[in-house]
Amino acid sequence: MSVALLLITHDNVGQSLFTAAVNMMGTSPINCKNLVIDPQMDIEQGVIQARQFYNELNKGDGVLVITDIFGSTPSNIATRLMRQDSTNQTIVVTGLNLPMLVRVMNYAHLNLSELARKAGSSASDSIFIIDHSISCD
Repeated sequence: MSVALLLITHDNVGQSLFTAAVNMMGTSPINCKNLVIDPQMDIEQGVIQARQFYNELNKGDGVLVITDIFGSTPSNIATRLMRQDSTNQTIVVTGLNLPMLVRVMNYAHLNLSELARKAGSSASDSIFIIDHSISCD
């Protein structure tokens, strides 16, 4: 068994980034589902779909839920999903980006809390400001 991944994002952001990460890595070492939230979706409908995906994914080691923007509808759905989990096998990380997914895939063997920390740290670790004072040679 291992931790699974649930992406909850606006439009097709999650699927696009996941596809790019799989293309870079050649494969996906983590079981993943993507929940697309469109502007017309009712939040209750989103929570129901998220719960269904969660139940399909969780094989006993938990589910890492990653959303794109904190405080947005995907984030609110993920937070409600986490709060409804009486087993504490759900952790939500916001700020989805490609380096985060690649890091999650590279560390898919970690337990849920360690994997969530790796995902979260990837945000600050992967941001660089490149200006004319930096040599790129």
